[in-house]
Amino acid sequence: MNRLWWLVLLVACTAAPPEIPQDPVSQPPVLDRYEGSLGPGSLNLSITLFQSDLPNPSVERMKLVPAELRYLSFLLRQQLSASGYWGAVRVTPNDDVTAEVVCRGRLLDAVPERLEILMRCSDVSGRPWLEEIFQETVPLSAYSVAASVHDPYLDLMTRIANRLAKLRLDLTLEDRQQLAELALLRYGETLSPQHFSAYLGENEEGFKVLRRLPAEEDPMLQRVLRIRATEHQLIDALDEQCEVIFEAMKAPYHWWRGYQFEFDQYNESLGQKQDATNGKIATDYRTLLATYRRYQDYRRNQDELAEMSQSLAREITPTLTQVEGQVVELTGSLTGQYELWRSYLQQIYDAERSPNQP
Repeated sequence: MNRLWWLVLLVACTAAPPEIPQDPVSQPPVLDRYEGSLGPGSLNLSITLFQSDLPNPSVERMKLVPAELRYLSFLLRQQLSASGYWGAVRVTPNDDVTAEVVCRGRLLDAVPERLEILMRCSDVSGRPWLEEIFQETVPLSAYSVAASVHDPYLDLMTRIANRLAKLRLDLTLEDRQQLAELALLRYGETLSPQHFSAYLGENEEGFKVLRRLPAEEDPMLQRVLRIRATEHQLIDALDEQCEVIFEAMKAPYHWWRGYQFEFDQYNESLGQKQDATNGKIATDYRTLLATYRRYQDYRRNQDELAEMSQSLAREITPTLTQVEGQVVELTGSLTGQYELWRSYLQQIYDAERSPNQP
């Protein structure tokens, strides 16, 4: 409570709220969209759930980080999907073993006025596509009511999507088809290495390459195709549950950042004004009350975000899926369900060495 009234008194240091300087509005980036048909050789891209390298986060902030990381991962997926350059775009707890391209993000800084993310992307061969730090400076006006439909961090995600679109355009149709074939056999290798390792090798740079392709009627290949389709359905089902959290976070996350931005700038401006008036504090009841109410809104949104973060660690809706004629029920957190699924597939292949064995 003492901390709360300290904040209220600080904001009430003058009878009128201090003027907050507005940053000049820069032209937002335009998402590069692919208008044609992807056709053969379309590439699936998966985003591994972002990790955090925030510098010295407070205890309160750490409560929000799990939901924040998931939110930002889905915000990037939104732009990548909208660009039309990719087949399926998914968010997975760990690296997706089915995808042709995988992107991993590390959150280096995330305050209302600035976002900084290190992005690393590579294809299924292990060849790096991108390793770059993306930064975005956000003006306070981005958190206005009129701007609430456009997330202030969206411009950074648009720049990442445009960067990846250019890299994808550098690939020939043959390049894309080889990546698709390599992704399928790498997936088969994770399930049955004794069968699929013979089709894969490494070049002089240490990247995975195809030695040869199995026959189309190969029963093990057909089995892998069926199971991979089931895995895609599972990831999409988990994605749908994350999408609910993403949509629910939009409003409280937007207003929480906006209030935090205002408090930071008020404090900075009031500190300068207090120094100019030799530390004299003028109190105004209306300013005091308005500030207190806005602080209540800030805390309410913060508590809502913290609850969403906690829900990600608890059990959520169990996911039912079917593989090889068996119905599987996965329970636990989103990450736990995905890990349980991978463990279950490995058990199947450890127990069944022959495709003809029931």
